[in-house]
Amino acid sequence: MAIASERMQRYAFLITALALLLLLTATQALAQDNGEYTFSKDVPEQAITFLTTNPYTNASGSMTITFSGVFHANRLTEFRKLGTSFITGDQNGTFVFTPDDPTQPTISGKFRFGLSGETFAHTDIIEFNFKMDGFAPDGSPVTLIQAEQAFVNEGGLQITFGKTSRLNENDPKGGSDQ
Repeated sequence: MAIASERMQRYAFLITALALLLLLTATQALAQDNGEYTFSKDVPEQAITFLTTNPYTNASGSMTITFSGVFHANRLTEFRKLGTSFITGDQNGTFVFTPDDPTQPTISGKFRFGLSGETFAHTDIIEFNFKMDGFAPDGSPVTLIQAEQAFVNEGGLQITFGKTSRLNENDPKGGSDQ
């Protein structure tokens, strides 16, 4: 019986030691959790051209946006937020709207903005609108609201642009017409 009792004590000691080791490993993993779930993606200068419509004249044409910036992402670990990231960053650049009809005005200008928000759950996609201030050839100021969609994850970054709309003067927040 003494030998069986001694074996039980050794097993109990080994099991306790293993449990402590596992607990220590889990605690270290949780302490490092924030570093594993935070990442940044630089946006090197690039130009994207897409078809759109001048929202003030309804003239069709193409928009070329040249931009650069950075996205910072934090993977959210709260139960109800799993599968989303909180994104912050900034972008700046220039744009040129070139109408298909040469009698319509070309619009060009600049933009700079900061961004923040959450991605859609389990998609790594964030959508937002930003303001672009420009001028027509006669010097008339023109403000456009541009939709952007960014796919941001640890493996890459892809940016696309959507609808171009006009600034809604009745909206004190500077929103766009829908």
